[in-house]
Amino acid sequence: MRVLIATTAFPRWSGDIHGVFVWEAARALREAGAQVSVVAMHAPGSARHEWLDGIEIFRPPYLPERWEIMRKETGGIPVIWRKSKLARLTLAPFALRHTLAIAHIARRNRVDLIHANWTLSTLTAGLGKSIHRKPIVATVQGSDIYQGSRVAGGARLTRLALSAANTVIALSQSLREATAQFGVPINNIEVIPNGVDVGRFVPVEHERDCMVLFAGSLIERKGVRFLLAAAARIVKVVPDCRFVIAGDGMQREALMQLAEQLGVAGCVQFLGEQTQDQLRGWMQRAWVFVLPSLEEGLGVVLLEALACGTPCVGSRVGGIPDVVVPGTGLLVPPANDAALADAIVQLLQNPTQWQALSTAARQRALDYYSWPIIAAQLMQVFEKVLAGR
Repeated sequence: MRVLIATTAFPRWSGDIHGVFVWEAARALREAGAQVSVVAMHAPGSARHEWLDGIEIFRPPYLPERWEIMRKETGGIPVIWRKSKLARLTLAPFALRHTLAIAHIARRNRVDLIHANWTLSTLTAGLGKSIHRKPIVATVQGSDIYQGSRVAGGARLTRLALSAANTVIALSQSLREATAQFGVPINNIEVIPNGVDVGRFVPVEHERDCMVLFAGSLIERKGVRFLLAAAARIVKVVPDCRFVIAGDGMQREALMQLAEQLGVAGCVQFLGEQTQDQLRGWMQRAWVFVLPSLEEGLGVVLLEALACGTPCVGSRVGGIPDVVVPGTGLLVPPANDAALADAIVQLLQNPTQWQALSTAARQRALDYYSWPIIAAQLMQVFEKVLAGR
């Protein structure tokens, strides 16, 4: 099977973490027997064409590099769209270039199917369908459904994009239901989560630090301000606890100021963006991983934490309850720093419960989220689409 992956988020160079799960999915599909190529968004400094691990990657420029700002913000296209008028002007040339590149590479490589990640790539794959004439499987990741549809004209474009797909994949049950609101028949939406490299993210035998870890973009919907408010409560009960914030984003300065105002700046460390290996090290040291999101398609960082045997505390929103099931961590209401603090303190003060959760977390990652399992599910969907065609 020859598969073309079309995506707006993809690693720009070796070690880049942006869209790394799309790259891992591409490798997993190749290892499952597919011939894989990728059309991704170009960014300043990234290669226009390269081969990596037997996968051909195209990043066609859509403007002179100094104007290519669509990938400038870590929170994704919806964030830069709201922040920058210039970014809105660059969308049309990008969409045109992406459409032509997908159609051209699909025909040149004689692909059987296009796997589009996010609705923007689905839309552009659909616009070129009269040229490439290939079926489209779309994977919605969360931000495109929850955020992208809220910008001016976004809901209409989302509906148009999804109508071009032969089948839609959602990362979670909650995202499946949200996607159906755009007119996709519910029985045409498969639920397949992202995966995790369980050979890379592994538990290690050493004593854990009294540390609470967050990793993700520092944007409003990740709910980091509620973690900082919870930290102010936690240190009154567990004075030696520290809090590590891995990631970057437009709210970083505001969050650092909030930590000062709450009196917890001395026990909160803002790391900035981390490589996967650096993040793995922090997950292996942390006692608890926290994802206090206000909305979330799934949360790849949760999968990585589970694989490291790190119990998770997450908001009861979106796809988080699909991952943090009973026995692997705790769920709390979103935007509730008191409940968040209570859950974290519970894990900090109960080593026996922590050990049981840690063991179950690792096993869940092995049973449900390892990439060979996810790739097999994707291949089944692809084969079904091709057989139906």
